[in-house]
Amino acid sequence: MSLGNDIGKFMWNIGEQKEGFKFGEPWRHSDKALGLVIPILRTKEINRQYKIIEETKNIEIKDTGNIDSALVDSKEDVNVFIRGGVILAGDTQERATQYGVIIEPTSKQEVAVRCVHASKGIRSGAKLRTSEYVPTSVQKNLYAGDQGDTWGSVGAYFTQCSMGGNTHFVGASLTMQSMKSDSDDLLATIEEVDRSSKDIEKAIQDIPVAKNQVGAIIFDIDSIIGFEVFDSQDSWKALHKKVIKKYGESLLREQQDMLFELKPEVIPKKINDFIEQILEADEKQVHTTKVSNTKIIDGKKIIGEYTQLEKDIIHLIAFNRNSVSK
Repeated sequence: MSLGNDIGKFMWNIGEQKEGFKFGEPWRHSDKALGLVIPILRTKEINRQYKIIEETKNIEIKDTGNIDSALVDSKEDVNVFIRGGVILAGDTQERATQYGVIIEPTSKQEVAVRCVHASKGIRSGAKLRTSEYVPTSVQKNLYAGDQGDTWGSVGAYFTQCSMGGNTHFVGASLTMQSMKSDSDDLLATIEEVDRSSKDIEKAIQDIPVAKNQVGAIIFDIDSIIGFEVFDSQDSWKALHKKVIKKYGESLLREQQDMLFELKPEVIPKKINDFIEQILEADEKQVHTTKVSNTKIIDGKKIIGEYTQLEKDIIHLIAFNRNSVSK
């Protein structure tokens, strides 16, 4: 099924910079950096109808005892949005939310999750909390694969890190000997990478948040590898560091001999081409409530999701299927 009119209009407005959407000034870590961030701005005033889960303490999450679900109990008097790909951690098996969901006010709801720590046992009723976000390579499998594919991508991420996949980080190099986590323990691997990659943390701190920013487009060399946008600048402020950190490797990668040149004049065309690929993709509804729905975007070159609350698109994320960013 092709994309609907609401998401089509939303993406068209971004691409054409209509309805208050604009592109901000590009950011690069250095003159030699191959990665590039294009801020998405929105000057139109938005009355946000939800909170991000990271903004509230009135949510309790518990292990249902089933590998593919977690129970969310909201005491909030507003809708709460849980982004896809957030790792739920606690005294039980870590899971990752399979896609974004809206939790209605003062309600209990089961959400779809995937295991990201195969060798850890399940403890029914154990409390879970939000922690890190999965790497983009794992998140693609949350959308397009099954539990086995997710486990496979977790193992591949560990192998890439432990065998020196991060050596082009400035000052960061991991070896098999330095990795203390198990190959199927995604959260521990992410935490190990973070400890060994202090320059990424500093670079993320240095990326400015523009006034009215609601999202970002991530370039790697000359192609877009990630596109994420919210309806509101409050949502972007709440999550921008966690979102951008997932592209840290691409943003810090540098070239020494200047074989590639980032040409500013081609950026608008690249953005419009990427949006066109999103609009040409199919969609599949994966979650619905009385007030919201979430759909997977499934195209030849694009994979992602978007969430709609009432009539408004509140969040969209899309990846280049073939990019290697983690």
